[in-house]
Amino acid sequence: MLFPFLTVFMIIIIFLAIRYRSNQRHQDEMQENFWSTEAVANATPPANLDNLDYINIPLENFPLGFSSDEKILSMEEQLKDLASKPILNLTGKTNTELKLTYGVPNLEKMMEIGENFDALTIVLKDYANALMEQKKIAEAITVLEFGAGIGTDISQHYVMLGQCYQILGKKDKIQLLIDMVSQTDLMLAPSIVRQLTDLMNSEASFIDGPEDFPI
Repeated sequence: MLFPFLTVFMIIIIFLAIRYRSNQRHQDEMQENFWSTEAVANATPPANLDNLDYINIPLENFPLGFSSDEKILSMEEQLKDLASKPILNLTGKTNTELKLTYGVPNLEKMMEIGENFDALTIVLKDYANALMEQKKIAEAITVLEFGAGIGTDISQHYVMLGQCYQILGKKDKIQLLIDMVSQTDLMLAPSIVRQLTDLMNSEASFIDGPEDFPI
């Protein structure tokens, strides 16, 4: 009985040793590729940042001034401030990738531009939420559709947009939103799709609101 046990034990040891060497080789290759790419990135000349396709915030389409609440007024001031700054969706881009594309001298500036995008996505979500609380659903949709269009990575943003569509009985819009999210590389895309699908399958929840709501 001892011989079969030793044979199995030795097979397991050999398998683990081979697997370890394979993983180690793979890690070594990844590290070598990283440093090779990093070297190229550090030698990349600076790109011209003047003609990039920056995000423009359509303040003229937003319902600014609808409330005297200090928190809402603060959000509006943030939107106005961000509207004067360069903004790009750089979500998921590593420093190495930024250097490869824009050059080392522009790294700090590109990081700032990416941070502007992050700040914008947060204030858009909060502003839309404030609009929904005031039952300004059509206006909230305007804000949320803009956020979805620029590729916000805040999952709640897409769910809120689906809720607005459901309130107005626009299930066809929810389906379009599901299709759009399904084609993105958002980390929480499956969860967002599930929540939007639940909205699709539930009864529309109409609310009392202004007569100009597009119900």
